[in-house]
Amino acid sequence: MNFFRQTWILFKKDFRLEMYTKEVLYSSLLFALVLVVVFLFSGFSSPELMEHASSSVLWVSIAFVGTLIFTRTFQREQENNAISAILLIPDILGPLYFAKLAGNFMFMFIVQLMMIPLVFMTFRVDATQTIVPIFAIMSIGTLGFCALGTVLSASLATVKMREVILPIALFPLAIPLLIAGVKATDLLLHPNLLHPNAPFAWLKLMLAFDVIYLVLGRWLFAEAVDSGAM
Repeated sequence: MNFFRQTWILFKKDFRLEMYTKEVLYSSLLFALVLVVVFLFSGFSSPELMEHASSSVLWVSIAFVGTLIFTRTFQREQENNAISAILLIPDILGPLYFAKLAGNFMFMFIVQLMMIPLVFMTFRVDATQTIVPIFAIMSIGTLGFCALGTVLSASLATVKMREVILPIALFPLAIPLLIAGVKATDLLLHPNLLHPNAPFAWLKLMLAFDVIYLVLGRWLFAEAVDSGAM
């Protein structure tokens, strides 16, 4: 019970600070809007091409927004060296990891609430019948992506060029999850009559990667802290 209580306290602290400053949300939403506008004017030659590209645009935008969120994960704790006091609490590594993971997931989900309808309206995609499954797929993919991003942000918390290094380390590890997300989303929007269950096959793959990333993330989080990154 102490584990869940500590996790909730740490998560609530980050949530209240963000609701007060809104630094991460405002910057992420603005960045997401800029990305969608850039993709819109990137030279798609036909409406059909735009429609088929919408899944890739959505996931690429989410991935880039995620790196912006992840670089801020431990910034407040580092500014006043509060992380040193937090780490003095016994058995705090588990609650700290899952609190930061939950915070990153929540912020990314809020961004997705704006981005998914915006991308589909911009690229003229009719997703009225599949919007709920698409949100579910995005949430499943975001969970694994946040598991990776949280542990990498911890390992790079004190590195001066973490904004540059984080995407370089994150994207190669997250490529399988992102590809599965793109394929599952595209198959939901454009069903394959020969393989009607194809989206669920990609969904199972995403769930498998989620489990792997969560287990490795929790295990490597302790290594990141012990290595002196914080």
